[in-house]
Amino acid sequence: MTAGPRHLRKRLGVLIRKLRMDRNWTQQELVTLLRKAGFDRCKRSLLSQIEVGAASLRSEEVYYFREVFGATFERDFWNPYHHQPSGDEASKEDVS
Repeated sequence: MTAGPRHLRKRLGVLIRKLRMDRNWTQQELVTLLRKAGFDRCKRSLLSQIEVGAASLRSEEVYYFREVFGATFERDFWNPYHHQPSGDEASKEDVS
């Protein structure tokens, strides 16, 4: 089963909110950093919608989050998709 656009928007929003909160940044502080990185259309209201998965990002706009959060953003977003054990591998992991 593949993840649909709504699932990916929600996952991206949850990650952005987590990374922001881990740094103790307000939404406005993150908006300021994103705008400095070049994300000109970013406003607090848009960020709020992104964090709850209600707004979509243009593909090039994801770059600005990578610029602000660094490799952590990319690693945390893609990590669950890198290795998903098959049924055989999962059962081997369960055996102690």
